[in-house]
Amino acid sequence: MTYTDPSLHPEAPRQPERVVPERVVEVRRESSPLGWLVAGVVAIVAVIAVAFMLTSRPMDASSDQLAQAQEQGRAAGLVEGAQVGLQTGADQARQAAEASAREAASAAESVRRQTEIQAQTAADAAQDAAATAPTTTDGTAPSPQADEPR
Repeated sequence: MTYTDPSLHPEAPRQPERVVPERVVEVRRESSPLGWLVAGVVAIVAVIAVAFMLTSRPMDASSDQLAQAQEQGRAAGLVEGAQVGLQTGADQARQAAEASAREAASAAESVRRQTEIQAQTAADAAQDAAATAPTTTDGTAPSPQADEPR
């Protein structure tokens, strides 16, 4: 089955098709033994490392060295414990000082309030005494009055 484009008229002149020249691309692979040489050196080094690890034995620690290491561990533990104890003591002293400062401030505030109340009471008493005291016109103090017998 053929397909004919209805939009093209058979009488219409066709444009000539463009001819594109072919391009030929050659890929040349040059081989170099450098990659194989590096891989071989790495393999030889790996084999030597594995052989060295298998043949070498770890050093045996003597009992004196073990005892010395244990003693160093104990000393380090004691130092660390002492540091923790000092830090804890310092924290407790700081907390106690803060609590004492708060209590002293509270006590000072209480004393201040009591003093204000006493001063106000004394001022009120002085005003009452001044209001009830007899006055003289010549600016002298009044003479004491004798108690009247009943």
